[in-house]
Amino acid sequence: MENSYFDKILNVKHLVEKYDIPVIECSQTFYEKHGIKPCLAVILTNEDPGSLSYTKGIIRFCNKNKIICRDYKVNSSQELVETIKTLNNDNEVHGIMVMYPTEYVEKDTVFMNMINPLKDVEGLHYSYLGYLVQFEKFRDPEHLQRLVIPPTAKGILSIFKRYCLDYQEFFNERAFYPENVKSNPFDLEGKRITIINDSLAVGRSLALMMLNENAYVQICHQYTPFEKVLESVSLSDIIISAVPSQNFKIPTDYVPKNSIVIDISFNGNFDYPSIFDKVYKIAPRWDLVEKNNRINDMTLNRLISNLQYLVNSALPEDDLRKMKQF
Repeated sequence: MENSYFDKILNVKHLVEKYDIPVIECSQTFYEKHGIKPCLAVILTNEDPGSLSYTKGIIRFCNKNKIICRDYKVNSSQELVETIKTLNNDNEVHGIMVMYPTEYVEKDTVFMNMINPLKDVEGLHYSYLGYLVQFEKFRDPEHLQRLVIPPTAKGILSIFKRYCLDYQEFFNERAFYPENVKSNPFDLEGKRITIINDSLAVGRSLALMMLNENAYVQICHQYTPFEKVLESVSLSDIIISAVPSQNFKIPTDYVPKNSIVIDISFNGNFDYPSIFDKVYKIAPRWDLVEKNNRINDMTLNRLISNLQYLVNSALPEDDLRKMKQF
């Protein structure tokens, strides 16, 4: 059991080292050339343990990567509005993110749409979500400036697309896939995917991304009867769950053998350790994985890549062309 446990955990650390770190280092070279100091502002709106942990992780990650991180704590919707207005007009701030849900009377979309799109590091402004629906990736015809998409959903998609590339490289070199699987399990085309979450930041955005990759997607949420959730899960190749409740658990018996599971919930939405016996690969609950190899680490890197997209919008086109070649 112990060996299979580690073999089945998705290797996020490897993906970050191979695909993200070189890009971050390249971008820093151009920022230093122009005297740019990337700055991210994070606004905490409540005492949710997941949000607190995420904020601390962002601050540590920014410090590690030469990014200024300003953290704010607000206690009312009016205070949040004023903070967003101030940061929108602060030329030293390149990106703004708010920890949702806010739990205020106003809908969170009110605050999402108040953030200047040129500083919206989460990609939750209606204009970005509109581009996502249309499957647009760039804001310019030369494809030099990438559009921002929600980092958690983007991180999950990145895991699949990068693993898909790695498996294909393996196949091209050896004429068979790792562990002798019959086909590339990370190729999303035609895969049946159940997403248990319908928030804009995770479930809805991720569903659009997966649909854009020609997957078959079923979204489940708080109004989906539990028996229907289990029915969808039992027929899925890929299961992604982000239910913020310690009372929500998917029984292992309903998880198909050799499926791929992503558990984003801070509390964990699956039964451990029995889930490891059923899956092919898994990104398990955060505290069951070593630091730097958690799903949250991929999210942090996608958040910073979004910040870089916003910073890059001010760079000369010649530099953007060089960065694109890299």
